[in-house]
Amino acid sequence: MEVRTLSGCGNGFWRSVFTLAMPAKPGLEEAAYWAEYQAFTAPPRMTMSIPGSSIMFRRCLLLLVLLGLMTPLIHAEDKEKTGGAGVYKAAVPSVVWIHSKRSNGLATGSGSLIDIERRLVLTNYHVVQETPTAGIFFPQFRDNQPIAEKDYYRDRAKRLAIAGKVVALDKKADLAIIQLDHLPKDAVAIKLASASPDPGDNVHSIGSAGKSDALFGYVKGSVRQVYKKDWKAELEPRKVVSFSAKVVETDSPTNPGDSGGPLMNDKGELVGVTQGGALNAQLVSTFIDVSEVKSLLDTRAIRDLKAEKPTPPKPKVANTVKDGAKMFSEETIKKANEMLATLHKAEIDVLVETLSKPDVAEDKLKELRSAKASDRSLFFRDFTRERMIKTGDAEIGFTICNDPKSLYVEMTGLMKKTYPDDFQKKLAGTLTEGLKAGKPDDALLNTLQLIQDTKKKEK
Repeated sequence: MEVRTLSGCGNGFWRSVFTLAMPAKPGLEEAAYWAEYQAFTAPPRMTMSIPGSSIMFRRCLLLLVLLGLMTPLIHAEDKEKTGGAGVYKAAVPSVVWIHSKRSNGLATGSGSLIDIERRLVLTNYHVVQETPTAGIFFPQFRDNQPIAEKDYYRDRAKRLAIAGKVVALDKKADLAIIQLDHLPKDAVAIKLASASPDPGDNVHSIGSAGKSDALFGYVKGSVRQVYKKDWKAELEPRKVVSFSAKVVETDSPTNPGDSGGPLMNDKGELVGVTQGGALNAQLVSTFIDVSEVKSLLDTRAIRDLKAEKPTPPKPKVANTVKDGAKMFSEETIKKANEMLATLHKAEIDVLVETLSKPDVAEDKLKELRSAKASDRSLFFRDFTRERMIKTGDAEIGFTICNDPKSLYVEMTGLMKKTYPDDFQKKLAGTLTEGLKAGKPDDALLNTLQLIQDTKKKEK
């Protein structure tokens, strides 16, 4: 008996019990390759003479030698084209990070886009469970490489997450299909393999482990065995479910959060779906076989699913200055909004808000007036963070209040990593200096200019 964990949620572990483990068979493809290689490169064991044809014979022999020398080069070239880096580069645009909200928190997992026309994403049942909707994040790219930092996606969740509806479940095989409202431009679907892999085959998987700060991680492995498996798993306290499916067992390490991601062959075709890894064993991971995926896609629920018109995403617009306290001139607000639009194009959204007084009960206002500076700072920190989320996931936020006199500058985790360590303090200092000098217009424009200039230096 072995205890294992499903790889579905970054912050959750589930235990399951299984008893069946089958030994891997030798890989035939590798043996065949070396037999072919040796057939061309083995030294000759005998010589022969053909009267009157020595020149022709030498030419034929030279040709055979050249073919033998070229063989390893051909294999090396093929290996490079079908290696892990090539499979990853071709497949990663199809891999997604999934957010599934639960009553007790947020579950995260992985998935694959498998149908462009109907906008279908494949994942595990245990990633979404009974939750009818999910948020789907596709990789964003910079310099032709996927942006891996989780904070980048968290800080832009409202902008990047695509709403999806769970349209089919196979609870026995631990599979689920999500239909998205729309797809990113130039989205590509991963192709399903025509057959299951064989023991000894190379395989490649992509997922977003919960304990890692990076998304869309790559793992290479080999198939140990392909077989029918029955097991049980505790998804939540007092919620035990039974699974039964054809699975691909590999030596690929998997982690909570990888579940639902694709397992691929050397051609980049999907041969399985990440399901979990054994806790009390080394390098034993389970993937749901592609045949189970095809069975789910052949159900009536999916066959009758139409390619409905996509719901267009809401247009992305820059924040504008919200000057409730009437601190700035119209000309300054116009210039500031132009600067905010420029920063928005650089994927930096800034919230600027001034208040005559916070919208709280009178007794709370009196409490704030008499509170210590540190306590007021905590209040406006929470206020600023809430406003940043509500106004569209701003990365930098300024709150300036007249009554009581307060100023707070907040930055998301990603922005704190992007800018120098003391940058938040510099922004607050620039604003404070201008306000104390009675020049709020200069304070605002100089602070926004500081963000633009510093960002250019960081690049």
